Amino acid sequence: MQKLPEMEITYLIQNIRILLSFNRYQKNKTNVFVSIYPTNKGGGSNTFAYNIKNWFANNKEKYNQVYNICKADKAIIIADKIDIKILEKAKKRACFIIHRLDEHVESNEDDYRRKKHAKLKKINIFANATVYQSNFVYNNMHPYLEYPERAEIILNGADTAEFYPSEKPGNYIGHVTWGVGSKKRMDIVYETIKKHPNEQFLLIGNHSRSNFDFASLSNVRCIGQVKRQELLYFLHQMKFLFFPSENDPCPNTVIEAIISGVPVCFNPLGGTKEIVKDCGLPLGGFRAILKDYPLYRQKCLLREDLHFDYVAHKYMELN
Repeated sequence: MQKLPEMEITYLIQNIRILLSFNRYQKNKTNVFVSIYPTNKGGGSNTFAYNIKNWFANNKEKYNQVYNICKADKAIIIADKIDIKILEKAKKRACFIIHRLDEHVESNEDDYRRKKHAKLKKINIFANATVYQSNFVYNNMHPYLEYPERAEIILNGADTAEFYPSEKPGNYIGHVTWGVGSKKRMDIVYETIKKHPNEQFLLIGNHSRSNFDFASLSNVRCIGQVKRQELLYFLHQMKFLFFPSENDPCPNTVIEAIISGVPVCFNPLGGTKEIVKDCGLPLGGFRAILKDYPLYRQKCLLREDLHFDYVAHKYMELN
């Protein structure tokens, strides 16, 4: 059997101690459980888990993240990501349960989504507070959950250590997407690029997986997938973000763009308009934002409500 080098053993022991400390209840702090552990992928829930994990690490004088809900004073349950029997045990221990939702129920859902949303109802019974990611989510999910007694609307936020403005705006109209389903409205992206041959477009994500041949367009620079830490570099090359996705509850891409000083041209269907506010214009205002994007950029620089520190405090103030 091959022995590990001494340095690797030391590193392993250090990591075990860190994990043990995370799982240790600390009486002088608020012990908080988050129902998913962040992994190296995108998605709103995963990004939230990633951001709040880092936030706890930077605020460890008051908060202690635990990975066992039965050791938590407060728990943030993300969508359906929890075992209901374990949740019930935590509730009996008087753990304060926050149910975080960015879902959207529709009439023509497939079996997977029907089962997921049925589980949400069962989970929500144990919630002390239900947090919707936008009014759009609230208006859709609140009736479905049969009107939970305590409801809060808290927008997502972005980590300002990772996303921040450049000294000046970029030259591209940008589009960022990891999915290529019908709600992403890749057709609008494609047609908009074709209608504006004198503008340069920067595409980040999985455009090559869509039904449209973006690479064939002469005014397009296709980057493809990028790592999370690389996204800021490309956001800084944009004068504004084009975001036609419809019925998006609370898109992190839009939040990250605004915090990076990039205004947004958006689809008014969904929760995106609640994030953008005066930091951009709906799709019909494409020519106007093309002309006045420096003005909207200045408004982006004032959006402290999208800083994750602000958002995390909102969650921790729930009790």
